Order: sequence, then C-alpha cells, then structure tokens
Amino acid sequence: MPAKCPVSILWQILFVVFVPILDLWAFYRIKKLQRYLLYIYLPQLIIGGIIAGFILSTLFEDGSLDRLENFSDYLQGNDLVLIVSNIVLGLGFTIFSIYLISIWSEKWHKQFANS
Repeated sequence: MPAKCPVSILWQILFVVFVPILDLWAFYRIKKLQRYLLYIYLPQLIIGGIIAGFILSTLFEDGSLDRLENFSDYLQGNDLVLIVSNIVLGLGFTIFSIYLISIWSEKWHKQFANS
C-alpha cells in the first residue's frame, strides 16, 4: 500500500541501492512504480537484449556450433569489454535510480506540506 505520510528519503535511497527487490517497493510507496519500470527496467531489458543478441550473433556468425562449445575461450578475449560495460551501465542506472527516488520523494513530501 502506498504511504499516506512523508517517507524517509535516506531509507528510500538505501532500498534502491542495497536491496534489489525493495527498490520496487520504494517507488510503489510514492506512487511512481510505473514510471520507474518505464525509465529503469525497460531500458535495462532492451540493452540486455541487445548485448545478448550481439553475443549470440557473434557466436553463430559462421553457422557452426564450434564457438558455442568454446564459449569460455571466446569470452576470454572479450570479457574485459563485457565487464566494463556491465559496470558502467549498472552504475549509470543506479545513479539515475537514486536521482529519481530523491526527486520524487521530495515531491511526495511537498504534497503533505501543502495539506
């Protein structure tokens, strides 16, 4: 159930950063879950699909399954790129989530201050 009073911005940020499932609850509490899913989860799914598609297309580009059998050998040459891209994307989405929860929680507080 959404909160009926002001929420702690610090706790909201902690939920977003440190507890994976509670980020959804934090945004639900301030009635912004749909926007959060649209701004954060949907782009993550799209980018993840693009990366997975790229990896799979490079594995099967010659039409054989030889690369699939040697997948770990193939990744050893490209693992640094994947690791760095995952860290950068994950950090970017986390920072954007912190920004959204702090801005939207402030608006949630103002709603009760005006009442």
